[in-house]
Amino acid sequence: MACMRRCPQCGSSDLFQLAGGYLGAEYRCKRCGYHGAFVVESEEEMPHPGVPEKESPEMNVPLWIRILAIIFLLIIIWVVLPRW
Repeated sequence: MACMRRCPQCGSSDLFQLAGGYLGAEYRCKRCGYHGAFVVESEEEMPHPGVPEKESPEMNVPLWIRILAIIFLLIIIWVVLPRW
């Protein structure tokens, strides 16, 4: 399978070369208008930057439970530490 050049901003493979030669090539993306020498060469499909990745279900703890856990730990430390 051949490597495809992809835009680093939007992941599109719809790039065209503006200039090239001994010093390197310069590309422009037809989808987002990116202009530059840096492109990503990839055999796989790149995820779109605007789409957030799914969180793992283990880390889906509500904020109030996290705050309550921190307060509980601080109280335990405050009670146990002076007795040392």
